Amino acid sequence: MSASSTIAPAPDTGDCAVVRFSTEDYEPHARLEAVHEILGRNLQKVHVEPLAGEAFRTAITLRQMPGLSLYRASRSAAIYRRSREFIEHDDVIVISGFTSSYEVQHLGRTLSLGPGESVILTGAEPAFFGGPDQKSVNLLRVPARTLSPFVADLDAAYGRTIAANNSALRLLDGYLDVLEEAETFAVPELRRQAVTHIHDLIALTIGAARDAAELAQGRGGQAARLGAIKQDIASCLDRPDLSVATIAAQHRVKPRWVQRLFEREGTTFTEYVLAQRLLRAHRLLTDPRQGHLKISAVALDVGFGDLSYFNRAFRRRYGVTPSELRAASIPG
Repeated sequence: MSASSTIAPAPDTGDCAVVRFSTEDYEPHARLEAVHEILGRNLQKVHVEPLAGEAFRTAITLRQMPGLSLYRASRSAAIYRRSREFIEHDDVIVISGFTSSYEVQHLGRTLSLGPGESVILTGAEPAFFGGPDQKSVNLLRVPARTLSPFVADLDAAYGRTIAANNSALRLLDGYLDVLEEAETFAVPELRRQAVTHIHDLIALTIGAARDAAELAQGRGGQAARLGAIKQDIASCLDRPDLSVATIAAQHRVKPRWVQRLFEREGTTFTEYVLAQRLLRAHRLLTDPRQGHLKISAVALDVGFGDLSYFNRAFRRRYGVTPSELRAASIPG
């Protein structure tokens, strides 16, 4: 079974190689062989011991780009052993996003991780890790030479767990979700910026040195925080009381700090919220499945309490009124 015939590459994205592997692409009798050959010997360089036999399921997306390899996976219960025969780099490995308990053995230590926790490993030494089903796991690999200038004693971080309530870790996991949803890795300029931000967040998660922490907070930390704020805004667009004060309170920062994040992007909090509300309204008005909704209902659904203001703002943004857009988009 050759890797070239069974690993499914995604469309070419320049210096970002994307590979997807899923056991669902194989007949049940061929899945374990694919797991051992493709996943074990090619993608992750590990011995895989599924705990559910042929019922084992996994789906993995691997992105490889300069300075970062990122695996995002869901998988059934299994044990993974990375022996010396598979060691080919000394990258820093960060595993996070556990949705159930997990055990890791590394550098003579046995670590028991709970949901939401993370572990730091070195690719230069063997490791054992395994446990029950995981809905979503992130595995990041970054060259040690990239992180060592930011972390005072990188070697001391290996074989260490990071608590689930670590603020930098929570920002890192949230930022990965934002990047995935926005398809940021498909755009070269944004991808390179995102990789730098991920480096910053990993350094902050491990414990960046003082000067490096200031740089990382002002770069990757702020980018991740802004992403989290935008996610919260998206979930609250239907609330007429959505304001910079309510968002700032959610994130335990001052309103002015939130405003400055948006000003660095060349906009304001108010302008961003208005644009997102109008964008959501546009999607509703052009969706045939929502054709039964009255224009006033659409306005309320996206947070506009004043229908006339909604109509004026929509026309300024799109050059047509909401009713004109609907008439043109949904026949009848």
